[in-house]
Amino acid sequence: MAIIIVTALIALIAVVGVIGLLGGLATLPGDGAEKAVAKPAASTPTPAKTLSTVDDAEPSMEPTPTPDPSAPTPDPSASAREAVFTASVKQRKALKDADSYKLGRLGWNICKALEEGKGFAEAAALGTSGFDLDTSEYITRVAIVNLCPHQRDKIPV
Repeated sequence: MAIIIVTALIALIAVVGVIGLLGGLATLPGDGAEKAVAKPAASTPTPAKTLSTVDDAEPSMEPTPTPDPSAPTPDPSASAREAVFTASVKQRKALKDADSYKLGRLGWNICKALEEGKGFAEAAALGTSGFDLDTSEYITRVAIVNLCPHQRDKIPV
């Protein structure tokens, strides 16, 4: 009987020890026990920069400039649309290894040409001289759909 109690006590201590060890290694999200990540020491410490506060700034006598309402506003989704355009264009076997940056510029140039009043064929010929006719038309269609959808009426049926 004494052996069973001693064995149970040892097992209990072992379980508590393992749980304590694992508890130190694993933390639940939101329990406030985030681990610090060690950063490499700098060769020479740099002093902290002092940021000026609103009270420290001298008041300006010049009026705050108002934005020009006729100026185009940047489209925050333009880079996302360009990423979709390049990914879509690269689905074509002939374009899978093409440079994404160059494809993006080509797509925007096609849209610019269409904005300037050029037709689909003229826009398709713009910068796509290294590709066959089908590939040039494909690039132009994908550019219109993804980058300048307001030009969809220029896609031939």
